[in-house]
Amino acid sequence: MSEGSGQVFLWVVFSLLLVLLLVRLSRRPPRYSLRARDVLKGHSWCSIHSSIKPSFCSICETLINASDGSFCNSCGVSADSPQCITASDLTLPCKVITTRSMKHKHHWIRGNLPLNAQCEVCKEECGTDPQLNDWWCCWCRWCAHDTCVQNVNEICDFGKLRQCIVPPNCIRLKYSRMKQHLYIKEVLKPNISGWSPVIVMGNTKSGSSEADAVLSSFCSVLNPAQVIDLNRCPPEEALEWCHLLPPDVTCRVVVAGGDGTVCWVLTSILKMKFEKDPLVAVLPLGTGNDLSRVLGFGEGQSWDADVVEYLQQLATARPALLDRWRVHFTPARSLNIATREVYMYNYLSVGVDALVTLNFHRARQSPFYICSNRFINKMIYFTFGTKDVLERECKDLDQRLELFMDGRHVPLPNIESLVVLNIACWGAGVRPWTLGAGGSEAPKQSFSDGLMEVFCLASSLHIAQLQVGLGEPIRLGQCSSLKLTRYGYVQLICLPKDEVQADHSPF
Repeated sequence: MSEGSGQVFLWVVFSLLLVLLLVRLSRRPPRYSLRARDVLKGHSWCSIHSSIKPSFCSICETLINASDGSFCNSCGVSADSPQCITASDLTLPCKVITTRSMKHKHHWIRGNLPLNAQCEVCKEECGTDPQLNDWWCCWCRWCAHDTCVQNVNEICDFGKLRQCIVPPNCIRLKYSRMKQHLYIKEVLKPNISGWSPVIVMGNTKSGSSEADAVLSSFCSVLNPAQVIDLNRCPPEEALEWCHLLPPDVTCRVVVAGGDGTVCWVLTSILKMKFEKDPLVAVLPLGTGNDLSRVLGFGEGQSWDADVVEYLQQLATARPALLDRWRVHFTPARSLNIATREVYMYNYLSVGVDALVTLNFHRARQSPFYICSNRFINKMIYFTFGTKDVLERECKDLDQRLELFMDGRHVPLPNIESLVVLNIACWGAGVRPWTLGAGGSEAPKQSFSDGLMEVFCLASSLHIAQLQVGLGEPIRLGQCSSLKLTRYGYVQLICLPKDEVQADHSPF
């Protein structure tokens, strides 16, 4: 072989290896950098108006006016004015995210003790005087009188929630000069029996708009780095915790939000392609919270949720499998729109209830939508549903749809909506599959059986009847694959994907 031929051969081999490497890298999910707050720059201040007990300023020791006071959601330091906030940032250290110390010591905060506080030394009630006195540790929640605090062991064991907390001496940070941010580089495993850290993600735009207060409560009992606001970073960045933790550690992810936020996080977990997926639990803050209901976490929480009790009960939750369905949308070629693929966990529908949901979503995105809670959201849903009773925009939907269940064509009655159900709840707590006289004879339903239930709705009035339990749906049966065609327009295909792990709570 000549020298020129040898060079060409080497160049071809190198090019092929480079292409193979690029293909492999393209299949690998992207890695994100998990940002951390620099506590040396000051406290994480929040409004104190939601507090249910009087608070005193940690600097000037005066009673704080609830309308203009502030507190640190990490360590509990309080301030009543901008001057006291500045003084607190300069003189009172915040709860640390990381430390090099081998043994973690108590972080004592003076005054503003939790309700019904008891001294760990003398076992007497403390923090009852109307002034800034006595002490409490913002990590383990231990309390002590001014005269007893010196008799407490200086080493902190993180209290009852030690299995959920990532200790500061287990976190290693790095600083990016280019982006001017701190990032978590490494997480070590502590010497804590049964350690299963909890990562909390919250969506402040969920139905009750109370996630800010709930995330603040979690910050006060966990390492603040474990609590992430999804309006500031995507779930993929928050889920980097699962890459940083040791592979033999079971990570739990608590999603504080509505069903939409939970499904967003579940899909992000799929895209991250972990070797060991985290368990997902729900703290329901949305409007309907149907997924939360079937997993046993209840119909909804408020801003004053007891997060300590929640985390203690979470330790007894048992894992459950949840079906994940792959949904293909194939538009007609004339529309020049690309095929889309999404994932379904709760249910999907075509028709009047989907129209009401779309109208509500558009209303919530409006800049004039400034007051949000579950009651107002449900009233908006009711308004759009009542409007459709008169307009009937989805009339004769059956004449525009063609349904195939497990490859078998299924004729449709006169309807205005078709619903594909994966879980037992639908429409904010309604259990349509078992409603009415036909519910007792309907096939058994489960969110992990690889089957989806298909039913129809005759009108908006029919939806209202189901809501109050005075009717039952038009059941079409169960299937493991589904194809829905709108004549000359779009194809919707549901194919089974796999199952995801969630927490099934005994609450």
